[in-house]
Amino acid sequence: MQPQQFERHDDGTVRVDLCFACAGIWFDHLASVQLAPVAVITLFKEIYTHKDDARQPRTAQLQCPRCENALVQSFDLGKAGRFTYLRCPKGDGRFTPFFQFLREKQFVRSLNLVELQRVRTQVRQITCSECGAPIDLEHSSECKYCHAPVSFLDPDAVEKAVKLWSAAEDRRHLGPTPEALGDALMRLQLSSPGKSVQPSGGLTDRILMAGVETPGSGPRLGLDLVATGIHAIGHLFDT
Repeated sequence: MQPQQFERHDDGTVRVDLCFACAGIWFDHLASVQLAPVAVITLFKEIYTHKDDARQPRTAQLQCPRCENALVQSFDLGKAGRFTYLRCPKGDGRFTPFFQFLREKQFVRSLNLVELQRVRTQVRQITCSECGAPIDLEHSSECKYCHAPVSFLDPDAVEKAVKLWSAAEDRRHLGPTPEALGDALMRLQLSSPGKSVQPSGGLTDRILMAGVETPGSGPRLGLDLVATGIHAIGHLFDT
């Protein structure tokens, strides 16, 4: 894991250990809630920067890097819904997969019934954003292996969150301003290999349907809605 220092919400810095190979973050005790708003943006940027890194499956049993005790699965509830992580039983910290961090910080939410039906009309199978397993949308709305619900990166939620974070961090001049974010969201056009779909309804619809082939041309397999959203919103940090 790669240790990095991020802004603390009151003063100083917070150490966070990142593993891009297994797509996870180690937070020492309370480190996640101590992150300054700009640190959340910076962490999202780190995830975007390494979005194409080669991944390796995590072992079935992870150990705490501080005390070497076996980590145990835990559940928590945030504004975007339930999220999970692996915690140290002695309280040394927790290991949070990238997908669960994005859900905790309200970048990611589950599809509602209308959005799910819209995707089902175009796609029969997608990839679970948590474990990478295929999800058969014709028969399920969650992964049968890890039980993660079909989710996507919500651009509306990202826009609202970054506006708040940018205002709080204006004096630091870090992260995209609300004006730049709004302009980028208006300009952003997602494209896909081969045929593309341009449904009405704005960026949210384009993220939901990005890379989906038109009916009759065969189903698109292996589409990861969260990864698609990260590619889209991540372009904001290229400049």
